[in-house]
Amino acid sequence: MVDGLDADAYDALVTAAETYRAALVVRLAGEAGLRTEEITRVAPRHLREAESVAGARLLAVPAGDDESADGESLPADGESVDRETVVSASLAAELDRYATSEGLDDDDPYVDVSPRRVQMIVSETAARAAGLTDAALDERVTPSSLRKTFARRQLVDRDVDPRAVRDAGGWESLGTLDPYLDPLDGEALAAAIAGDEPAGDASAERAGTAVLPGFEALANPGSADPAAAVAAGLIEADRWAEAWVVRRAVGGERADVATAAGVDRETLADRGVTAGGPWLDAITDGAPAATAGRQETAGRPAVAVPAAYEGVVHGALCVVAADDDEPVGEVERRALAALGGCLGRAITADRWRELLHSDAVTEVEFHTTDERAFLARASDRLGCRIELASTVDVDDDVSRAYLSVDGARPQDVAAVVEAATGVSDFRVIETGEDGCSASVRLADGSLVRALIDHGATVRDASAADGRVRVVADFPEGTNVRPVADGLRDRFAGVRLASKESVARSPRTESSLRDGVADRFTDRQWAALSAAYHGGYFDWPRGSTAEEVADAMGVSSPTFHNHLRKAQRALLDGVFEDDADRPIREGDERATPPGG
Repeated sequence: MVDGLDADAYDALVTAAETYRAALVVRLAGEAGLRTEEITRVAPRHLREAESVAGARLLAVPAGDDESADGESLPADGESVDRETVVSASLAAELDRYATSEGLDDDDPYVDVSPRRVQMIVSETAARAAGLTDAALDERVTPSSLRKTFARRQLVDRDVDPRAVRDAGGWESLGTLDPYLDPLDGEALAAAIAGDEPAGDASAERAGTAVLPGFEALANPGSADPAAAVAAGLIEADRWAEAWVVRRAVGGERADVATAAGVDRETLADRGVTAGGPWLDAITDGAPAATAGRQETAGRPAVAVPAAYEGVVHGALCVVAADDDEPVGEVERRALAALGGCLGRAITADRWRELLHSDAVTEVEFHTTDERAFLARASDRLGCRIELASTVDVDDDVSRAYLSVDGARPQDVAAVVEAATGVSDFRVIETGEDGCSASVRLADGSLVRALIDHGATVRDASAADGRVRVVADFPEGTNVRPVADGLRDRFAGVRLASKESVARSPRTESSLRDGVADRFTDRQWAALSAAYHGGYFDWPRGSTAEEVADAMGVSSPTFHNHLRKAQRALLDGVFEDDADRPIREGDERATPPGG
């Protein structure tokens, strides 16, 4: 069995998480002590403020169906609760932000997958981390290993009362925790019996105090600009004199100051911040960069961390120490790096919101002829045209793509799929005179999904004669260059063919969709989209409910649950508006049944 992880290995594991959900899975086990099956049960309604300690958050862990109902019950519905555990401010902020971004109801689990899938997420993240870091990280990490990490961190690193650790982690007895405790030598015993106060991890405590205001500012739903909110929050701590966010300027050799707190932009420009410095290294390398003191930082120690999400670096978050003689420590760097990752996610989410409400957009067109792109290879080998009708996320790493093929038989497309890497499970929905509609499972990601992760709305995706063409909209004013660079890192041969600012057409989305789009959760929209593109609503049906559920990798009851809620949201949008319209003579609603 793998033992608990040290701080470097654990941080490497969290950093290697490719998705928001994967990071939460790791952190719920490693920082809240949840078991595998417990991770799949906790929901937003289980997170609450502690009444006795200001700022502390408690997470209730509901008991499983096979557990005793003797535990405390939540007043809301009498649900049996196994225990409550404390979650850190940063983890609580991530849970709040994830629930908001995913549109989760209070009863929707944060991680709506099977316990087996939770184990796979941890294993896949560990394998990825082992390949990306020099930290001593074993690929055999499991949720149980992360619970050991939780126990050792509380008992050894923070010297928490073993009784509190036992109750927070749900262990049966104090004896269960003995393997996590190192034996005490004579000096340690003397200090303990003599009643000396433990020194504790002063650096970790200081790092938490110094960076916590940034996390709190980011979690504030009233923050219009996440970068400005984080910068302003950080300087509330006595540790930092200045905080600013910079972006790479067009051309790549200089920096633009996006926002600053504790200092004005003109002063930063006069110091030479825009001419370059460690902050540009943080953007280029995607890793923290520190300095013991430069002219640009008024001679004080400083560190810059990337604000990045899904391979796109939006800029660098820079903090300057208030004390000239106190450099930024390693623990502080790790805390700031985590804050930078959260800021990157928040900036991406803001771009999605801007795109939804913008009257003008930046329209970009990408091309690739790389044979490793399935659509390029298939259209070239078969001499056909393929249009991508829709993609539906199956899980963090897998999508199902719905295709319209013109000029090739289903069996020929199936043969290309069989020979392709990362593409599988070809399913014919409907056959035509010279083509078909079908779906495939994409396990290696896609250009379309990557653009969506970067905050774009994909308008068109097609392939012909071995060339893939994708047209997407970004919010007006988006710097497309770092997006294009990120795509080239993941998909060789991608070329930015065009970019222009265009007015959004008033008929881009129907008034019906505009009126109900915000009613759906992501899972409800995925179910509705998969059913529609899978031919479930056709007559005769192109796919049964069981076939659509299987294609999405969920159970039939789960699919039906999400689909029924999505249909209800759609019909509410139709009939709620219709019910407000007065009935007039000749209106069909005024005609009684059979009348």
